[in-house]
Amino acid sequence: MPRPEKPLDPMEGPTAAFAVALRKLRADAGGPPYRSMARRSFYGHTTLAEAASGQRFPGWEVTRAYVTACGGDLAEWERRWRETAELLNRSGKGDGDKNGERSPPRRRSSTFSSSPASVDPRRARTLHELMGMLDELRRRAGLSLRQLVDRSRSETGPADAPALARTTMSEFLQGARPPRVRDVLRIVELCGGTPSDLRRWEAACWRLVPVSEGDGPVPAVRPVGVETAMRAGEGESSGPRGGPTARRILLGARLRGLREAGGFSIEDAGRFIRCSASKVVRIELGRVGVKVRDVADLLTLYGVTDPAARASLLRLADEANRPDWWQWYGDTLRRGFEVYLGLEEAASVVRTYELPFVPELMQTEDYARAVVRLGAPGASEDEVERRVRFRMMRQERFVAREAPMLWAVLDEAVVRRPLGGRGVLRAQIRRLIEMAELAHVSLQIVPFKAGWHSAAGGPFTILRFAEPDLSDVVYLGRLTGAHFVDKRAEVDVYTKAMNDLSVTAVSLERSVRYLVDLLKEI
Repeated sequence: MPRPEKPLDPMEGPTAAFAVALRKLRADAGGPPYRSMARRSFYGHTTLAEAASGQRFPGWEVTRAYVTACGGDLAEWERRWRETAELLNRSGKGDGDKNGERSPPRRRSSTFSSSPASVDPRRARTLHELMGMLDELRRRAGLSLRQLVDRSRSETGPADAPALARTTMSEFLQGARPPRVRDVLRIVELCGGTPSDLRRWEAACWRLVPVSEGDGPVPAVRPVGVETAMRAGEGESSGPRGGPTARRILLGARLRGLREAGGFSIEDAGRFIRCSASKVVRIELGRVGVKVRDVADLLTLYGVTDPAARASLLRLADEANRPDWWQWYGDTLRRGFEVYLGLEEAASVVRTYELPFVPELMQTEDYARAVVRLGAPGASEDEVERRVRFRMMRQERFVAREAPMLWAVLDEAVVRRPLGGRGVLRAQIRRLIEMAELAHVSLQIVPFKAGWHSAAGGPFTILRFAEPDLSDVVYLGRLTGAHFVDKRAEVDVYTKAMNDLSVTAVSLERSVRYLVDLLKEI
């Protein structure tokens, strides 16, 4: 028979009042035994019992486990926990006072909010910040290091999922040693991370975590499938658009506008920040990074004195100097393709015409693997898999809730060419049909009977941006590199060709019907 809990008077202090509230929550839940609560919340029953003892104020991790086991409202209880913590901090009570109360431990300062929303690793600028976010993710999941170790041993995971060690985790969470990427991803998975979360953490890891010989290949992370995205309301938001490349272009455009408005020449700007005029041109075109202090000097030269305006542009300059998430895949990219990736991340509309293959943003893994092997016949299996994984990571934001509009026009030969075999082609056609069902995706087919058209010269992509300072850009992919068109007159030619092509192609509904019939035919 369980021992009855010692009576408490809520008037004795904040800690006693909080413990009484916890006891009431448990009573309202039917008074489950603490051992049963421990199994439900993956926490120790003794620790849960001590939380409601009133002897000392429990941490949020323990409180979260207690509330979870009793089916309480976590948001409401976090608010109540923080109010109690603030009362204890203001009163200055610590261990050993007459009420037995203890002030909660100070939270580690970080670059993210303390709300219970999911932690976004893309905001981390250093490895230390990333590890702080990982530790915060663990705390919000209500898991101790020992529980993570137990979960890693008991729960099934990928075939190469590592078994976590408590000492090792403690060392890299505290910054004593760099982590392995696979360990970080395993912790995120054990903390309830979704496939989208895993991809964000993987990109952040390869941007900030030093790679060693013992790391081995990155553990494969399954791409977010179209069916999953549709069931989840077209996926999760992947955050604000635009990476460092887009920010460099935007910053350059604004600096150019300020220079021209102030009547300064390119040579004037170069002399003021001690660089050549050609570098100023590259800065204003967004082709190179620029130091924050140089931006501050240019703002002074151009007469920008408003603190808010200066802070906004300096923050933009700092963000533009951060590494892009695809940095680790740089050796697999075509020359100049990094620039395109930055523009693609910032685009609000992507219109593409494809002639030889299905667009990379719509390819299945098997189809992408066949395309990679065709374009790089001498590549090793590891390199092929890295390229395929990179394409799957690019696709994720295009099945998200706030994804840009994707308008693809395909030549009929694309969907009839049996690349990789009939089975691969059938799966690829099914993927196209599924993506065409998404609200932000338009797919059209140009039939053979349409004959020659204005875009018969080859594939191209038009990128349009919501930011008014960024003009449309046309991307022309080539075997040996990339070519960009941004002059207004030339962009208009491609825009007219794309508009004419969209009229020549069959409608979205008829294109989907054509794909369905083709699937039956194959």
